[in-house]
Amino acid sequence: MILQKSLIKLAAASAASNVRFWGKISGTEKDYYIAEGTADAPAAEEGVELSADFEPRGSGVNMFAYWVCTSTIDPKWTPLPDLVPNDIAIARSIKVHLTGDLDRKIFTNPFFAKTEKFYLRA
Repeated sequence: MILQKSLIKLAAASAASNVRFWGKISGTEKDYYIAEGTADAPAAEEGVELSADFEPRGSGVNMFAYWVCTSTIDPKWTPLPDLVPNDIAIARSIKVHLTGDLDRKIFTNPFFAKTEKFYLRA
């Protein structure tokens, strides 16, 4: 019931449509509760250069937007970042235990230069 109401609040706050509970992924310290929906891309920051193979929100690997929280008691939804197709290719070739910390760096071979939130999104 609490999770359902928080999804309604998430849809209203993010102006997203078709928000649904995607699932739960267990971590070693905290679990991830994931919501999926369709939303417009956030405004691009000035001075940030996008890679050549970046696909805009609503197409390709960024067809849907995803949000994550680690508690169902007082959910604070954090949007997961958009990806490039290479992120998914690298994420499929590694195996890592998720911890529940979105900002944790991942150390693996082959090298994954991003944090756990990118791996979770991939």
